[in-house]
Amino acid sequence: MDVMDTIQTILAICGGITVIGGAAAVLSGAYKKYKKPTSDLEKRIEVIETDIKDIKQKLNNDYENINENRDNMNLLMRSMFCLIENKITGNNIDGLKKTRDELINALTEK
Repeated sequence: MDVMDTIQTILAICGGITVIGGAAAVLSGAYKKYKKPTSDLEKRIEVIETDIKDIKQKLNNDYENINENRDNMNLLMRSMFCLIENKITGNNIDGLKKTRDELINALTEK
């Protein structure tokens, strides 16, 4: 009977371990299912935030390029005006010199 009691004790311990392991697996599965929507939302938010940062940077680059193009266009228009004024009146040499210097500065800054 001593051996039988020992075997029953070992089997009882193994059964307890099995029950505890099964319960832990069920609880772990339930916890994962419970947390899944939250983790999915967090991942989506991270992706959206990185996309927004990328879009903002591209917009800022576009605004800078637009402003630079506007400044260049204004400079060209002033140049054309000075040339037309010089052709019409024969004057405005100072305006041409000033515009020339502005053109040189604009071309050498880039």
